[in-house]
Amino acid sequence: MSNLTPISLVLGLSAAITVAVSPNDNVKFFGTLASGVGIGGFLFSQWDSQENKKQIENLQKAVEVVDRQRRSSDDEKNKTIREYNSLKIKLDKELELVRDDMQRHQSGNNSLKSRLSELEHELKLEKSSSQSKIREISNFSTGAAHQIVSETYKTELTKLGGMISGYSNNYPELTDFFQNLEAEIDKVKSWAVAELEAYKGVLNLQSLIDEGLRIQGRIISRCGDIKLKASNRVNKYLTSLAEDSVSFSEYQDNIAQISERAREHLLEKQQVIEGIAQEWISANTYTKEQYSTEFTEVLQNGKHLVDRIQELGQEIENMKRPLKWSVASRQDLKTANLIIDYFEARGIILDRAKVDFDHWQSTLSFHIDRNSRIILPSELEPEGERLQQLCHTLSPVKFTWNADDGCMAAWLHLARKPVKPIIEADINKIWKTADKFKTIVKAWSRVRVTGGSESGKSPTAENIAVCILLARGGSAELFNPQDDSVKNFWTIPTVGSTHEDSLLGIESLAAMVNQKTNDRSQFKITIFDEIDSSIASIEKKLQPEVGKQISTIVKQASHQNLGAIFIGQNANAKNYPGMDRSDWNSAVSVHIGANAYDAITNSNGIVGEEQVKLKLQAEKLTEFCTTKNNELGLELTNPQAYRFALVIGDGKPYFIELPSFGTYTYDMVESAVKCPSCESHNHISNGTKDGVKRRKCRDCGHVFSVT
Repeated sequence: MSNLTPISLVLGLSAAITVAVSPNDNVKFFGTLASGVGIGGFLFSQWDSQENKKQIENLQKAVEVVDRQRRSSDDEKNKTIREYNSLKIKLDKELELVRDDMQRHQSGNNSLKSRLSELEHELKLEKSSSQSKIREISNFSTGAAHQIVSETYKTELTKLGGMISGYSNNYPELTDFFQNLEAEIDKVKSWAVAELEAYKGVLNLQSLIDEGLRIQGRIISRCGDIKLKASNRVNKYLTSLAEDSVSFSEYQDNIAQISERAREHLLEKQQVIEGIAQEWISANTYTKEQYSTEFTEVLQNGKHLVDRIQELGQEIENMKRPLKWSVASRQDLKTANLIIDYFEARGIILDRAKVDFDHWQSTLSFHIDRNSRIILPSELEPEGERLQQLCHTLSPVKFTWNADDGCMAAWLHLARKPVKPIIEADINKIWKTADKFKTIVKAWSRVRVTGGSESGKSPTAENIAVCILLARGGSAELFNPQDDSVKNFWTIPTVGSTHEDSLLGIESLAAMVNQKTNDRSQFKITIFDEIDSSIASIEKKLQPEVGKQISTIVKQASHQNLGAIFIGQNANAKNYPGMDRSDWNSAVSVHIGANAYDAITNSNGIVGEEQVKLKLQAEKLTEFCTTKNNELGLELTNPQAYRFALVIGDGKPYFIELPSFGTYTYDMVESAVKCPSCESHNHISNGTKDGVKRRKCRDCGHVFSVT
């Protein structure tokens, strides 16, 4: 829409209303004149741009609404005028009678004055009623004006967004430029929303017109500036492309030269083909001449060739079969040949490569290059239990991809591993001990905790949350659908006790992150327990939306000084509809106990030897924790029991010893020394003064005394 259109429309509407309600003839004259100018300006603006047609149609609808209301108001006004004229005629007649009566009866003056007073009172009432109706018309005009200005804002922003989106799709090389423009558009939106809110309070007709025209003009101007900037950048880009191109005449010359060379080449080929055809005719004539005399010899040779082809075909079939260990003297080699036969029957070729044998276990390596497609460990892994029964191994056969050798590796558990004394110092080389837990987790803000039933997920999540708050300050809130459970030992305040509360909490937190409405002065961490069950409690078609909200929180919450912990049973990211493994890359994942094995297998960042190494370490830690708990007579649910977890997303994957349940509780946060300026717990010693210890806040720099 051009600047002239909204000005003309508001001017025309205001002038029409003034003509309708004003009793002054001069005002009506100038109102009629202004109305004509407004209509003329509106019509003049119609040819301004084809892009405005849609907006004009919307404005015409608004004008039709105003016009219907105006006609209704005109009907009321005409009715009032008719009543007034009728009353005036009646009064004129009565006044005539009074004059006659005065001439005839001077004594009736007192009665006449009384009647005149009554009539004046009636006129005042009629005038008051008319003014009330006029105010109603004015009020309607105020609402219409507000609507017109708001529609201008919506239309301009829609056109601007469409233009920027179109440019972004057509010119992906300028993506960075258009992303920067989004910040300018956000500023325009913020300014316009504030102006429109203030404009709603304007009721005076003249101020309404002036302020509305100013806001409309400013909206159109600022949007136009951004459009101009985008158009100039695109033009500059297209100009740079044109500078690197060749002229049309040069292009035509090149096409002509290529066409001439092609014609010459075709002529040469035609001559060669004609020569070949002549040779074929000669050879065919010779063959016909020799056919009658050499037919018997050719037939014998043909039979010999057929036999040879069959022999070669059998040799080819044998070569297509997988290569086995020809001298299978050990049990693991015999097992390897059984595995080769098993998968050959299923259309998968595993060729022998090498063996790493260790009496109680063996790692077989196979080449898979002769398959027509890529074979993945996940395709072979489901056959592990069947192969265990077929090959008589102690556990299912496990498959992994060895990227260093380019081979598929199969691990066989052949016998019980010799029992070795557990040396605690060796175990401490595998995991980070519990005394380092607080130092490790204090920098985390977005965490996923997984574990089986009674593995200690919730107590571990509370230990993590409290350590984070002791380092950063702030507060925590908990959504716990099992709030009424006998196993509920949380000390963090509960704000939601149902799955519905948890889902609403996720939606609210995601909206806060998206809209950037959080007060960032103080850190807050939100904990969602039983997240798997909360997602499963709603219809499947709604679950991906929850997954998208969790993804938003995981990726962006830290920018708003917010933290989040999600607690669930399954370590596989695919159990969160709407999310995949990469969505959790922005969070730290803590997989407790047996869940560590699933996390190692399913992680797309752990492959080859690292996967095998981590699984062996997990087995050693499982054996160590089981042994220590048996020695001490501790059940798995005992708060003091030995536990471990795999940490992914905090650098390279590593194992950590989990502290006892309740080692860190929320009352520690509430009673901890806080900075009096920003309430942060993140402060250090700053010497003493007059015998009083002093500390300095690392967040705001404030120095304060402690007793």
